[in-house]
Amino acid sequence: MKVQIVAVPYANDVAKWGYAKGPEFHLRHGLVDTLKQHGHTVMDPVWASLPISERTRDVVTNLGRLNQSESDLVLQAFQDPETAVLALQGDCTHAPGVAGGVYRKFGGVGMVWYDAHGDINTMATTQTGLWGGMPLAVTLGWDLQDWREATGQAEPIPPRAAALFGTSDLDQAEKAAIQREGLIHLDARALNAESTRVALAPHRQNAPAWYLHIDMDVAGPEAPGVNTPAPYWPERQALIDSCRATGRTVPVVAFSIAAVNPDGDPEAKSARLGRDVAVAILEGIQEARRF
Repeated sequence: MKVQIVAVPYANDVAKWGYAKGPEFHLRHGLVDTLKQHGHTVMDPVWASLPISERTRDVVTNLGRLNQSESDLVLQAFQDPETAVLALQGDCTHAPGVAGGVYRKFGGVGMVWYDAHGDINTMATTQTGLWGGMPLAVTLGWDLQDWREATGQAEPIPPRAAALFGTSDLDQAEKAAIQREGLIHLDARALNAESTRVALAPHRQNAPAWYLHIDMDVAGPEAPGVNTPAPYWPERQALIDSCRATGRTVPVVAFSIAAVNPDGDPEAKSARLGRDVAVAILEGIQEARRF
């Protein structure tokens, strides 16, 4: 399979520090070589950017512009219909950029979101004000429409084309929203290949193309150094198997790995997990495309 890596070297809209170093960390620790060893053709990485000339003092505006750059790169990658996109993102605030690129190419997008947290808060429900707690809600159209629209995602993701997997730290507003909106949901303790297949299979036709996003805090100690540690987590192999099952079950065309801080991971455990997850997802996509 052809793989285009799209890298976003920022934490929110800030370069150089912490999570912003995650994309280069994955590349430095053998991601490309591993994918090639599994038979994939990997194109040279392309890098999203927020030029100084486009920066404002408003974070949401900056994120919209950075995500727009990412969306453009994703859309360009889809000029080759055999290509899958792998986005290496600083953090979850970059996920709307991939969703926008998928939407622009396919006219719709579904989302499978792996995270210890919900990331479905709005300005009205957030208890922390953390921008990383809102991007899934942004793609769902629940708030901050200017952020979503900047990416080219003209319509929100329908709730029945949105899955939230691996959670272990949801606040009450997020639990209420999952129930009210009917999001597809699996707790960290319930996550495995079969539960993933059963949860997603009835919904594969709810979007023409799907995007799989992983916030590495879902993996607990397998991804040390994250700013938002999980209280509990799926077993490592269960997470990998679930990701593979997602690729098999819904038509995944893009996936992303976010929230890796090299400063807190001297043994590069999260880089190893990133490699294994990427291989598993591509295996699932290939199996699905053969049938």
